[in-house]
Amino acid sequence: MRSLLSDELDDQLDKVQTDIAASQIPIVILFEGGSGRVISRVINELDRNMEPRGINYFHPDISGGEATVFAEIMKATPGKGEITLYDRSWYSLAVEYCNGDDRVMEAQIEAINSFERYLLDNGTFIIKIAFRMSNEDMNEYLKEYRPHTSIHNTFLSVNHVDRVKFRAVMPQILKGTDTKRAPWDIIDVKGVQETVEKTAETIIKRMKVCLKNAWTKSECRTIKCCFPNPRKDLELDQDASDYNDRMDELSEELERLQILLAASGRTLVLGFEGWDAAGKGGAIKHICHALNPRGYKVARVKAPTQEDNEHTYLWRFARYMPDAGHITIFDRTWYGRMMVEPIEGFCTEEEYQRSAEEINGFEKVLTTHGTILIKFWLDIDKDTQLQRFNDRKNDPLKQWKLTDEDWRNREKWDVYEKYIDTMISSTNTPYAPWIAVPANNKKAARVWIMESIVDRLKAELE
Repeated sequence: MRSLLSDELDDQLDKVQTDIAASQIPIVILFEGGSGRVISRVINELDRNMEPRGINYFHPDISGGEATVFAEIMKATPGKGEITLYDRSWYSLAVEYCNGDDRVMEAQIEAINSFERYLLDNGTFIIKIAFRMSNEDMNEYLKEYRPHTSIHNTFLSVNHVDRVKFRAVMPQILKGTDTKRAPWDIIDVKGVQETVEKTAETIIKRMKVCLKNAWTKSECRTIKCCFPNPRKDLELDQDASDYNDRMDELSEELERLQILLAASGRTLVLGFEGWDAAGKGGAIKHICHALNPRGYKVARVKAPTQEDNEHTYLWRFARYMPDAGHITIFDRTWYGRMMVEPIEGFCTEEEYQRSAEEINGFEKVLTTHGTILIKFWLDIDKDTQLQRFNDRKNDPLKQWKLTDEDWRNREKWDVYEKYIDTMISSTNTPYAPWIAVPANNKKAARVWIMESIVDRLKAELE
């Protein structure tokens, strides 16, 4: 099929895409508008003129579970030198979520700006294109944008948004998210060729701005410890005399609540952090015993892979977010950015200083769109850790759990104390609070954790 772009525009698009790939800059190009038919047709025409290697296409199913949709949107963000074309994006998701309440609208705008700031600060360039048309324009150009053959009832058909709601809500969202580093380009819809050419010109212009690298600069930020720290005055030794009976009761209740979660379509994320040998693995094991294995997965966080390092920091955690009605249990989480990484020199000081804001924004978007997020910090004292290390060293079946790194980390106990308290007091938000677990007694800790999960699920689902 013949290209709608002139040879000159085609050459410019090819040149700037080659330069972007050579510069290893990830690019997001998102398209929004009242007509999915227009967006789809313009992207199809542009796709014919772009080098397919390094181009990713993503179209979110806005009708799906909202937390699941956001995770999929985040997983689609490009790696270094790649371009992702978003045929609708987090903006359509925000429109779907808005219900006429100004506070909801403000929360959506705040979440969008936070997410885009995170992408920009981590090296991803964003191009935002909104197609504008009146009903008269749409009627005039409808035939040009209509598919040549019927694609209804197939995955190729266009997923429609509520056009009336979109037109009512989107202008305010556009105004609130038209930022200096990620401005909107508004394109009036005309005939297909004119619209495609105007879109190509806009993309070329924005990519040339990107290659100048000025967009990466942002204001300096520092971690703000503005939330209460639940570790303070925590009594680490707890009684577990009724352990067996209580765990049986809680396990039955958690089994029932998992069914309610599955029916709700919401998602549950459990995040476990704590001192080495604090009992994270044992706690996770007992939670899993109470759950139907069809509905959960355990994500054991390890060192990032080469593919992980090609993307923004939180990308590898978005990959493990649960499907609607499901549960993901994180054995270690994204909070490595606020403990291990700054202590061991795995992140820059600038990355560390903005980490709390980025993580709070990430968790805000997840919880705003339906994820139930519960974060546990398992706390033990230094003597208890030493006893458990020695027990592992002397037990052939548990020696594999003890590494040289565990002993090295123990030597930095006081340093870790400082970073842990900063982490918790800067991210203990109302929407994603920390639960500090006294864990000198492993059995008491397990009861504490199970009670916390059951109580939270009851509050959310019943």
